[in-house]
Amino acid sequence: MLREERATMRDEFLAHPDTPKLLRGHARLVDRVLVGIWEESNMPPDMALVAVGGYGRGQLFPHSDIDVLLLLSEPPDELAASAIERFLALLWDIGLEIAHSVRTIADCEAEMKGDVTVRTSLLERRRVAGARAVCRRFDERFAATFDVHAFYDAKMLEQQQRHLKYHDAAYNLEPNVKESPGGLRDLHTVLWIARAAGFDSFVDYAFRLRERFDR
Repeated sequence: MLREERATMRDEFLAHPDTPKLLRGHARLVDRVLVGIWEESNMPPDMALVAVGGYGRGQLFPHSDIDVLLLLSEPPDELAASAIERFLALLWDIGLEIAHSVRTIADCEAEMKGDVTVRTSLLERRRVAGARAVCRRFDERFAATFDVHAFYDAKMLEQQQRHLKYHDAAYNLEPNVKESPGGLRDLHTVLWIARAAGFDSFVDYAFRLRERFDR
């Protein structure tokens, strides 16, 4: 199913290019596949499958890694670890390029304290399958430990360092359209900060506006 539907999406895109439609459709397709395999794999009832990063935002390029978090309240026991291993093996077997992490809520808190990129990725999380209660508890902990001002400072420093790495020049002969000044990552930074500050309506509007220009 996955290969055939991806081929259909590719053909439709080549006939009528529509990047936002392609990205959303691909994310929904992967959602369906993941949910089906999750339900067939008898995963532990206290575990959740969470989409993060661009996939969490509901936008998935055809050749992008599929970033997921397997979220638990407690460290996995032997049975849970075995189930996780089987689940991930199945995903690779059917051709899904998975980039995964297995963390407890406490692990996520510790990782976010030391790495703003982890917090940024989790900012755009969404539950795909599994335990809703675990996701709700994580939502509570994420909100309780979130410092908007510190996040803003960290993202601005990250942007400055990225600009220096790419020579702080928007008009290079061969600019990196994602990482260079004025590129896609700068737009993401604005939207991440807006979402962090609670302006979700602005973020939704900005993504819709960007989709109009992408067409």
